[in-house]
Amino acid sequence: MPTGIYTDLGAKQLREMLFSQTKITELFGISNERFIFDAVDHRFKICLLTFEKGNGTKAFRSAFRINPREAIRPEHLDTFLNDKAEQIEISVDLIRQLSPDSLSVMEFKSKQDIEIAQKMLKFPLLGEKLPDKWNLQLTAEFHMTNDSHLFKQQPGEGRLPLYEGKMIHQFTHQYAEPRYWVDEDEGRKAILGRNEDVGQELDYQRYRLGFRDVAASTNERTMISSIVPPNKFAGNTLIVSKPGLVTAELLLLVSILNSFICDFIIRQKVSQHCNIFYVNQLPIPRLTEGDPYFSEIVDRAAKLICTTPEFDELAAEVGLGSHANGVTDEAERAKFRADLDGMIAHLYGLTEAEFQHILSTFPIVPAETKQAALEAYRSFTPTVGDQEILALIAQGESAQLEFKSTARWNLKDGKKDRTMEEVILKTVAGFLNAEGGTLLIGVEDDGNIIGLQPDYQTLQKKNRDGFELWLMNDLLLKELGKDLAPFISVNFHVVDHKEVCRIYLERAPEPVYINIRNAKSGQLEECFFVRTGNLTSKLDTPRAIGKYIKNRWG
Repeated sequence: MPTGIYTDLGAKQLREMLFSQTKITELFGISNERFIFDAVDHRFKICLLTFEKGNGTKAFRSAFRINPREAIRPEHLDTFLNDKAEQIEISVDLIRQLSPDSLSVMEFKSKQDIEIAQKMLKFPLLGEKLPDKWNLQLTAEFHMTNDSHLFKQQPGEGRLPLYEGKMIHQFTHQYAEPRYWVDEDEGRKAILGRNEDVGQELDYQRYRLGFRDVAASTNERTMISSIVPPNKFAGNTLIVSKPGLVTAELLLLVSILNSFICDFIIRQKVSQHCNIFYVNQLPIPRLTEGDPYFSEIVDRAAKLICTTPEFDELAAEVGLGSHANGVTDEAERAKFRADLDGMIAHLYGLTEAEFQHILSTFPIVPAETKQAALEAYRSFTPTVGDQEILALIAQGESAQLEFKSTARWNLKDGKKDRTMEEVILKTVAGFLNAEGGTLLIGVEDDGNIIGLQPDYQTLQKKNRDGFELWLMNDLLLKELGKDLAPFISVNFHVVDHKEVCRIYLERAPEPVYINIRNAKSGQLEECFFVRTGNLTSKLDTPRAIGKYIKNRWG
């Protein structure tokens, strides 16, 4: 049968029936290039499916893209397909995880393929709507057949070019010249339908992500994506995004889609068309500003895409200035693309062996391109970590060492919280009033490093400098007094691309009081905290405070 039985959306209900009401034993995808079947075109892929009625399927044996080295006859297939050397077992549970909307079976060729896919599943599928993250909606604008009456073969006044999939390539919108143009007024009327045109901004007037619909799994690259500039209509061979993402997020997503790892996943699903539902089933890290690699990816993508005046507005929005700062030199562009592939492989947590395996599945891609991506991966491989901070964390919390996950961000409630700042103040005051000590921010109680990204997102300057400025000037010295500056030292350490803030505190020359808001009355109260054992404790009575001060300072 055609391979669409295990990939195409139209066969979803048939697959559901097969999984739930039959026992599938084998599923094989075979190339007909050696004319196993004489009457079938050699480019047509064939599926051999074996099942029996009853029960259900938990897993089945499979092999894909089988291309026998020697021509064989149909009567010899049984012997050939019983050779289990290259067969793997695919579970129906994994299919439901990877393709919940279509139940498409991916053409895995090895156990390593399955392990990589499972590792990627720690990220949400692109089509999954998340309340606290950016979301993408895709659409096809004009149908190349049904709307062909709108297409003009010559440019003219008031006409805008119609973009097709073959006009773009990875990180460029200038791969080919337009064939058709659409009168803007007619195009707006077709898009709005029965809605009144009052000059409202429509999708075609914005920057949009676009990718080719026509894309075979045997091409050099299957996923071809870029940013389409404003004032361009799109035919249905170019799938485009709806509004909802800011420009930096569009650049991030284009980079991830164009990566070898996303291409590796999607080319195991598609046959001739890269449909919307395939792309929606890609596991995608939904990074935002402040997350590891976010700014590095956006910066490189902007330089690759913003090479014409049409992208000046986008370039300005992401800090590139204008298209004049874009990169047109092919060697430099190749370097940036390799960097993107290396960083994105790390985003997905791939080992070097796994990334090498993915690169090996692109036989038509030049060897130097794949080697450059591998070298970039190695250059971005995080070191074991700052040995000094790792050794400190390994000691665990003590009278002289305290861990705090965040300084401003409430991880449980998912928002900025003043009480988190008060916790930092209490701990710092406690150390100053005792024998000094060290406070690490960005480290959980069990020593797990989460980094400072949660706190960075609360600041106007979302990086190390902004955090240090806020911590010292707006929190510690403002609340404790500038006279204590010589007794407070702040520095930063990096472990696996996660930054940790270390506050080293010396013994204060005099008692330190801080103002804490009473939870019941809401009034500020002058409080005295001290570090005792592994805890920061509040001394509640004047007598207890006086006794401690006398023993401590005399």
